[in-house]
Amino acid sequence: MKNIKWILFDVSGVIVHFTFQNPEGYTVGTRFFDQKQLEGIVYTKEYDNYILGLISHEQWVGKYLKNHHLDLSIAEFDELMKKDIPPMEGMESLIQKLEKKYKICIATNEGKMVTKYKIEGSGILPYLSKVIPSYLLRETKPSPHFFKKMLKIIGATADECVFVDDKQENINGARSLGIQSILFKDTKQLEEEFVRLQIL
Repeated sequence: MKNIKWILFDVSGVIVHFTFQNPEGYTVGTRFFDQKQLEGIVYTKEYDNYILGLISHEQWVGKYLKNHHLDLSIAEFDELMKKDIPPMEGMESLIQKLEKKYKICIATNEGKMVTKYKIEGSGILPYLSKVIPSYLLRETKPSPHFFKKMLKIIGATADECVFVDDKQENINGARSLGIQSILFKDTKQLEEEFVRLQIL
C-alpha cells in the first residue's frame, strides 16, 4: 500500500494475551486466588474510570481488593499482573520487520500503570515510535474522538495509517474515519493480511 507511514496496534489480545487467564489460579506465598476473582477487576465501573484517566491506579486496584475481600496489597496485585503478561506468539518478530519500514504506535484502552506493565512485558518497547493510551486522551475506542486525537498526536492522516485490533467495534470506529483496519485473529493471519495489502 502506498502512503502508509504508521502501523497502529491495540495491546491486549493483539500484542499480549489477556492477563489472569490461568484456570489453575494464582498463589502469593500461602494465599491462593481464583482466576475469576482476579480477572473480574477489568469488569468494573472503576476500570472504566481508570482507563479514562479519571481515577488513579491505586484507587482502581485498592477499591477492587477491598470490595472483594482479597488478601492482597496493591503492590502484590501489581507483581501478579506483571508476571502474567504473556506476549502473543510471533508478534515481536513481526513488529521488528514492520519497524524497518513504518513507525509503530500503540493505541490502547488502558490506564497508566497497566499500559506500562503490558508494554514492558511484551518485549516491543524498542520498536515503538509512540504510545497512545486512552487515559491520556480521556477518550476510549471505538469513539471517533479517540482516533481523531490519535491522528493529531502522530501527525498523520487516516490514509497514512493501518490499525490492528481484536475487537470489531474498534475496527469500525477506525474505519469510520477512513483508517485502513485489520481485525486480529492470530499472528499468522495478520502477517498474511499485511502481505496481501503489500505492507510486507
